[in-house]
Amino acid sequence: MAGRHFRLHVLQSSLRPEPVPRIQDAYLGSLQSQLLATVAIVALAAGMVLGISRLRPTVERRFGSQKGEIVSILALATVIGATVYALSVVWRVTFVLWITFRTMTFGRWVAAQQLVTFALIATAYLAIRAVNRSIDKAAETKAITKHQSEVAHHVADVAIVSFVSVVILTLWGIDLTNVFIGAGALTALVALTARETLAAMLAGFILLFSRPFRVGDWIEVNETDGIVTDVTIFTTKIQTFDDTHVLVPNDEVTDSQLVNYSRNDQLRIDLEVGVDYDADLEHARSVAVEAVGGVEQIKDTPAPQAVARRFGDSAILLEVHLWIGDPTKRREHDARTAALESIHAAFDREGIDIPFPQRIHAARNDSLRVATSGTENDRPASTLGE
Repeated sequence: MAGRHFRLHVLQSSLRPEPVPRIQDAYLGSLQSQLLATVAIVALAAGMVLGISRLRPTVERRFGSQKGEIVSILALATVIGATVYALSVVWRVTFVLWITFRTMTFGRWVAAQQLVTFALIATAYLAIRAVNRSIDKAAETKAITKHQSEVAHHVADVAIVSFVSVVILTLWGIDLTNVFIGAGALTALVALTARETLAAMLAGFILLFSRPFRVGDWIEVNETDGIVTDVTIFTTKIQTFDDTHVLVPNDEVTDSQLVNYSRNDQLRIDLEVGVDYDADLEHARSVAVEAVGGVEQIKDTPAPQAVARRFGDSAILLEVHLWIGDPTKRREHDARTAALESIHAAFDREGIDIPFPQRIHAARNDSLRVATSGTENDRPASTLGE
């Protein structure tokens, strides 16, 4: 105990060494001088912080990013500590620092605990920065998507902080049994009250690892057709082609049939065209294939083809298959329009009719005849009322 009081006395004396009282009495005796000194100290600290931030890139280039970051952090901590001490001297409140240190226990075991705790916190901070920097580099090289990088940031940060927190609590002798029991009960409560949110979050992780689409892909899910603009933990944002923004929960994306038109480098377009029953079907098919083959947007391989689809009410329906490369909605619209115009012009040139729906009304011999003129005596007996 006596040794501890001796150390505290030494600490108190070291906070106010011999020159400090003389400086306070000679230069810091009035309020104006204290304010002026405060402004000067704050300006000096701000200048030093600015200088450290400007020198940091040079240090990182010379010694590496991690070493440069450590040096910058230590320099900033030194500046902050010196500023706090200088302000305490100016305003004659060094006793606050002495009280703060006095309340701390300086036993060997506690000092070791504090030192290890500080080291763990610093290590966790540096580990988070290193991992996040690696994730950012992977995102820059397109190894992972933007959504994956964001999720990876959160997962890595939470994992590192959780692990270090458990180690620190164990170091200080805190029983984690009750903590884990409470966390389990809280997790069960959240699972019951926010099932849909948790399902969407789990689906977000599934989308992260399965990667069925990326931002910018053209997809169709739940009859929603559009471009993926953003993917978060909970929702997928789709911009439809009528400029509507739709938020689809991730659990609906994983539970529904998903079509990704951008995954392949080509897309097949199907066109239906009707030809008259009296037309030469084989000739009509060859004319349709030749017509779409000259369209600029259509790929030569696979080659366009036309097949007889079915008998319609007024025509035989042909289905023309054609392919476009690098599929987008605009390219699909342009190719479809150009193909229809080309087929229509080719059929007109070859004299092939594209019939429109028609109905023929024909009288049957055994049908009931209804007189429209004449007297009642002139009508057939079967048409007269009883």
